[in-house]
Amino acid sequence: MKRPERILIGLKTLDHACELTELACHLGAAAASLLLVHVIELPDSTPLYAEVPELESTAKEILDKAFRIAASNQMQVRTLTVRAHSAASALLDEMKQNKIELSVLGYHHRRTLGEIILGTTAQHLVKNATCRLLFNIPPRS
Repeated sequence: MKRPERILIGLKTLDHACELTELACHLGAAAASLLLVHVIELPDSTPLYAEVPELESTAKEILDKAFRIAASNQMQVRTLTVRAHSAASALLDEMKQNKIELSVLGYHHRRTLGEIILGTTAQHLVKNATCRLLFNIPPRS
């Protein structure tokens, strides 16, 4: 497999910002184009235009940290905060629109009732992704 030139990094937490960005920089071609994406996932009953300053502030902090790491590795970097009712759908749209070759994503072992009933974001991505996926799965604690 040749080193990917267009990589999407799905960032959910500050921990993900460091680990996943460093991993993508290591795997990507020299001067690869990285799209750092944080999805503000809102409940279906909440309008996507609703003001959520705390979530927006967190998104900015996560993306800023990842941007610094990618830029220090001489990568071309863009950041994007997406508001959506489904993180999986938002990420899939970005993968398709940006012709992403590899998506680097985090995973957690905790599952909510909604994930048990409807499936996890990871499950939806695995079934529908238009590119290669790399999940960084931590060991169970």
